[in-house]
Amino acid sequence: MTPPRTRQASAWIYQGLWAVLTDLFHVPDQPPVLPTASGTQVVSLRPCTGWLRYRKVSFWLGMLSTLLTIGVVGAPLLLTSSIRPWMLVPVLGLVVLFGLVGYVSIHLGFDTTWYVLSDRALRIRRGVWTLHETTITFDNVQNVKISQGPLQRVFDFSDLVIETAGGGGGGPQQNLEQASHVGLLAGIENPAALREQIMNRVRASRSAGLGDDHDVPTPPSGASPTWSPAHLDALRQIASHVARLRARSD
Repeated sequence: MTPPRTRQASAWIYQGLWAVLTDLFHVPDQPPVLPTASGTQVVSLRPCTGWLRYRKVSFWLGMLSTLLTIGVVGAPLLLTSSIRPWMLVPVLGLVVLFGLVGYVSIHLGFDTTWYVLSDRALRIRRGVWTLHETTITFDNVQNVKISQGPLQRVFDFSDLVIETAGGGGGGPQQNLEQASHVGLLAGIENPAALREQIMNRVRASRSAGLGDDHDVPTPPSGASPTWSPAHLDALRQIASHVARLRARSD
């Protein structure tokens, strides 16, 4: 277990780094805002702590495999060549430096990931150096899937994959976070409840006719149709053809 003073010092260092990042690089520390009507309930979510622990364990496993590889490759070189042990210090220094950057980026990625739900849309924002923000209207949602691998079951979380109209072209190797027709909500602790919330909004959006802005409105019944010049020209040709047929029959 990490000693309390060490843990507190690490928290102070991270808070200072976070303050510098948000001020210098203009990284938003609040969830994204969705346009909503007055009184509309907006839900803001972040990945669960199990997702953060899962990413830390994956990081330490990667660091361990890297150090083992260096040891397996470096030991024979030290025994069979003129390489001295101090020559490996820069290599180990680079590994430690990249490891420190990677470990901090895990926390930054956790603190900058947001999922915001309104009555009409879902907005996903993630990223540290480059911010990615995706908005999905519930009227376009076709399916919501729960994805959970073996390690995700150990850490008790799942991913929600939201497929929208026009999707289905990506294979299993496609990067979900970069697919424009798929929304990925990673690190969800209770995926079934969130999926039900999203599907309720999908059903409510469709029953209320809350489509996209480019939807074509249906003319009211009884309204006079508006004829374009092309329609009128086609009708004239039909009338002329009918007149010729009648003349032949007479």
